[in-house]
Amino acid sequence: MKKSYIVGGLVVVLAMVMAMYSFKSTLTSYVTVSEAKASKRPVQVAGIVVKGTDRYDLQRNNLIFVLREDGGDEMQVEYDGPRPGNFDNVNKVVAIGKYEPKEQVFMARELLVKCPTKYEGRVKGQ
Repeated sequence: MKKSYIVGGLVVVLAMVMAMYSFKSTLTSYVTVSEAKASKRPVQVAGIVVKGTDRYDLQRNNLIFVLREDGGDEMQVEYDGPRPGNFDNVNKVVAIGKYEPKEQVFMARELLVKCPTKYEGRVKGQ
């Protein structure tokens, strides 16, 4: 075989390995509150917003609330960004980010709000 084929094959394999590593590092898995607090990587945590704990600072564009997962564990979440329009009516929130142990807060870089009442008419066929 020619050396150029071997070198070309090695370059292709190396590129594939690098692509797989890059893809794996961008994935964020769903975890519990306790796992999020122990993780050093960005993760996703799902739960409900504890009533009466949310406050939004319009000047700083900052939303803070307490998230409670199904198991009952809670943690404070801070999101730097606009308050989602339907935030008061959500049934479930997914916070994507990283827990900061010094501040004892989960710094969310993204919030996904789930409000099933918005889609009830479509599910029932109306």
